[in-house]
Amino acid sequence: YDGYVVNSILDAAYRSAKSRQWEPVKLEDWRGKKGLTKESHLTEYDSDHYLVKEEVTHYGARKVILKNKKTGKIEEKVLQ
Repeated sequence: YDGYVVNSILDAAYRSAKSRQWEPVKLEDWRGKKGLTKESHLTEYDSDHYLVKEEVTHYGARKVILKNKKTGKIEEKVLQ
């Protein structure tokens, strides 16, 4: 996370310790993306899956981590 988010969390923690009750995190400026839907950041892999991550294993095979569009289940496939 960016430092400004961490600082806001720490400030809330110190305020909570002082007041002895939960204090809200006050984030003055949000620098992240706005208006995202749950899956809008994922890349389409095929008609049934989103691509979460693609990597190369230590033995040279290509591996993809997929999310099923209907169930939300995470699956791994090793491709040769």
